[in-house]
Amino acid sequence: MTSLKAIIFDLDGTLVDSARDLQNATNVLLAEQGLRNVSLDEVKAMVGDGVVKLVERALTATGGDLSRLSALAARFLEIYEADAARYTEAYPGVPETLEGLRDRGLVLAVVTNKPYAATMDILQTLGLHRFFGAVVGGDTLPERKPHPAPLLAALERLGVTPEAALMVGDNYHDVQAARAAGTRAVAVTYGYSHKPHAELGADRLIDTMPELLPVVESAAAA
Repeated sequence: MTSLKAIIFDLDGTLVDSARDLQNATNVLLAEQGLRNVSLDEVKAMVGDGVVKLVERALTATGGDLSRLSALAARFLEIYEADAARYTEAYPGVPETLEGLRDRGLVLAVVTNKPYAATMDILQTLGLHRFFGAVVGGDTLPERKPHPAPLLAALERLGVTPEAALMVGDNYHDVQAARAAGTRAVAVTYGYSHKPHAELGADRLIDTMPELLPVVESAAAA
């Protein structure tokens, strides 16, 4: 097995808890349409597949007009990107883990289905951007996870082959993208998974981000 050289991270539900900011933006949009608010738990179940799917799921849940999906997704972005990092926080142990990975000589990337501008806003606000040699957003390429193209683009920027990389995420599309790209996969058991974690098909499950360090140490030595 090729030794490990790079780690690719999902953002929402993996590195950061962004659900409250996503809920706020969603509810502003829904209020503008005369629709009911959605709860935090509802929003967590809607997150992960990009803005259009989030808005589609919110409209479906509240009886909104799906024929206006494109325009409403654009409006959601206006609302969300104006204040994407007000309540968003890194999960416990994330900065320390990223520091530890970098100290071990690994190169790091973020690949997310969140739009690039909001992604960078969050990473910079939380002081995490300095860890990453590549950031690929949901609008960086025509394809999004679970398509392998975003992972492969990040790895190309890092100069690392898929066999020497590991994807860390919280949802099925992260593991599917990793498999399609030819990388290893670890799933966190927190976050916004749409399936039971045992059914995601990851090589390993971790309950907290710091648990990634011993996993990586064993893989790096392989």
